[in-house]
Amino acid sequence: MADEPGPRADAFARRFDAAQASFIELIESLTDEQWRAVGRNYPERLNDEDERRTVGVIAHHVAVSTPWILDRIQAMLDGRPLPPADIRVANATQAAEHADVTKTEVLQLLREQRQPVSAAIRAIPDDRLDQALETPAGPMSVAQRLERVLLGHIEMHRGSIEAAVG
Repeated sequence: MADEPGPRADAFARRFDAAQASFIELIESLTDEQWRAVGRNYPERLNDEDERRTVGVIAHHVAVSTPWILDRIQAMLDGRPLPPADIRVANATQAAEHADVTKTEVLQLLREQRQPVSAAIRAIPDDRLDQALETPAGPMSVAQRLERVLLGHIEMHRGSIEAAVG
């Protein structure tokens, strides 16, 4: 990886930092009642799933998924194939296993991952961002994965939480 971040990778890292900080602020602002509210689809159904998880479980999902998504991006960069992931099964398992997750636990996860994820994004050489690599959804560039999957995931679930708590 590059010694100095390229301007594009740095911009993605700054966008991640801002999205993560905003998500943390949202989670900090939630009342206990809002934490237990059921999320709402936002902006629409994805993966043919209706949002039935509580806000707390959705927040935990974001916290544990960010490093997983980044690992898949790193696998692409390393030339490792991405195995298909059954997102519906993974989401259901995560929701069942973490139904009682606390806001404190989620905030700790979000805060702990912020710097390492930003650093990993900055370490991606700018000349690799446009490299199209095979994914289970078809060819996608590293930049597209950062935009649509990493950043998009945070924003989509932020919208689901905001729709639920009004």
